[in-house]
Amino acid sequence: MCSKETYENDLRYAIEPNRYVLLSLGIRITYQQVDKRESFLLKSSRLLLILLNFVIILYVVIPGFLHIFLKETSTYGKVRVIQPILYSSMTLAKYTVLLFCIERTNICLKYVIEDWKNAVDTYIRDTMKKKALIGRRFFIICGSLMYGSGILFRGIIPLTRGKITINENLTIRPLPCPCYFIFFDPQLSPAYEIVYFLQCLSGMVTYSITTAVCGLAAFLILHICGQLEILVMLMERMVEKTNLPSEKVNAKIALAVEHQIRVRGFLRAVEHTLQQICLIEIMGCTLMVCLLAYNIMTEWTNHNLAIVFMYSIALSSIICNIFILCYIGEQLTLQQAEKVARTSCTLDWYNLPSKELSGLVLVIAISNRPMKITAGNIVELSLQTFGNVSNFFITYTYFVVGIDDT
Repeated sequence: MCSKETYENDLRYAIEPNRYVLLSLGIRITYQQVDKRESFLLKSSRLLLILLNFVIILYVVIPGFLHIFLKETSTYGKVRVIQPILYSSMTLAKYTVLLFCIERTNICLKYVIEDWKNAVDTYIRDTMKKKALIGRRFFIICGSLMYGSGILFRGIIPLTRGKITINENLTIRPLPCPCYFIFFDPQLSPAYEIVYFLQCLSGMVTYSITTAVCGLAAFLILHICGQLEILVMLMERMVEKTNLPSEKVNAKIALAVEHQIRVRGFLRAVEHTLQQICLIEIMGCTLMVCLLAYNIMTEWTNHNLAIVFMYSIALSSIICNIFILCYIGEQLTLQQAEKVARTSCTLDWYNLPSKELSGLVLVIAISNRPMKITAGNIVELSLQTFGNVSNFFITYTYFVVGIDDT
């Protein structure tokens, strides 16, 4: 067994970036024994932060829908401005599901804690650290894309557009998101500055939620991939040609079987935790991609290059977010699960004593059962799903272009 300080440092390295973002959303995940209890003041502050995040997101969603249904009269105008409102609504749904999944997330973390605590072999620790490093990189990539495009989309582009003069010599100042407030005019100072700041703050909350979901999924799924790689090593060690007594051979087989069953239990817990969130993410991002593609083509026709650039950055970040989720699902299914199945069928079983050969039957049978992560038990997270989304996006683009040409 490794020391408590060693495994806690490794665990902190793996999960700390996700933990900080989740704490900013009022979500507390426990990974240390001393973290199990918190004071009434901390609980109250977390509840207040959660309520504040809901209010900030609804501050964009409700006035946005009021603007669409009460102010916009044309279908083109509604489609043009609905994208940020739908994205905030989708993020609000993910945040709600994430809050209800806190207990299930902590159950998954218990598996991770025990794996790090029981990692005594150098190869096992190096494998887990390698997967944790990949998970951190995915978290950094997703966060950089989300916050970068968000700062550009909600902070910089509206300011660079300047004041816009419309009919009847009415001058308006652009806001990051469309809105309609019944009781006051957001174009007057200081209401404009307050609305602008709160919409930018709402954007930061939504991008934090997206980053937290992607980072948590990458952390948990890649940890499963590491455990499957360790399982391959245990299976290969199980059939090494040695002169060990039967008791030692049976112990090695039992260790591989127990690890395999544990990994599958962990996979079920992770899928139960992430499937609703992943479904919202895949379906919502697919809708966002189509809306952004439509806006890009219409603004390109109107020669609004600055807005085309803004929408292109947002489109790229959403596509990369879908790719990250599908890629880590592909790593689990093809790179690791199929490797386990292939290894179980190519083991040097003849090195085992004849009395212990029956122990391999359970290992081979379990290894050939498929392992995958799904979004709501509807679509599998894989590169094939990403390809289907891309094909749908391309078909939709050609369809819209064909309508515009006619």
